[in-house]
Amino acid sequence: MKKVIFPITSRRLEVDLDDDFAKFLSKDLEDNGVGLNQNIEISQLLQLYLKALYKEYRSEEQIRTLLNKIEELN
Repeated sequence: MKKVIFPITSRRLEVDLDDDFAKFLSKDLEDNGVGLNQNIEISQLLQLYLKALYKEYRSEEQIRTLLNKIEELN
């Protein structure tokens, strides 16, 4: 487990995350222009949350499409 500190609106929120997920999260935040060494605004978190939900939504849609195609083949 790795402790990750989120500086959100001048507060420091600590969470324990699996090491691999902590690395993934840090890279994803960095790729989206958010660093854990800077203050994170709530609007940034909301945008990232919605982006993550959209990715999940798209993945579920793709899974449903693939399952439908497999069912059609059988």
